[in-house]
Amino acid sequence: MPMADDSRSSVAPDDAPSGAVPAGDGRSPIDLLPTLQRNALRKIFDRQHFTPEEVAALGYRRLQQAEGIGSKGLQAISDWLRSHGFALTPPEPAGDPRSVPGRKMQRSIEVAVRLLQTHGYLVQPRLDDGAGESGNSRGAGA
Repeated sequence: MPMADDSRSSVAPDDAPSGAVPAGDGRSPIDLLPTLQRNALRKIFDRQHFTPEEVAALGYRRLQQAEGIGSKGLQAISDWLRSHGFALTPPEPAGDPRSVPGRKMQRSIEVAVRLLQTHGYLVQPRLDDGAGESGNSRGAGA
């Protein structure tokens, strides 16, 4: 007697990670994610199946920068991970971001100062900074 084909078997597909086990109702944990977030994660992993553990391993910053995942999507993924026992926490801010300009911002300031000097402007350092990086500013012509 031939056996009936059960399309909802508990065997994970070949491209599914070993941890991808269907939920108790026959759905995989991936199916509990909203469609937009599920598709964005599939694009990141470049495969259909992934586990909550793999998503958590990506980290907050990687998910934040991923195409198709906005702040609401990040919150949905965070909630989904929490329901599977994982935490996705944003990184702690490293102090006052205005205290030390980044390398890119510093470069932009230097270019702007040079441009102003080229066009005859006198660029002086801030009084509270002392000599600073632009302490050698001089007027270009009268």
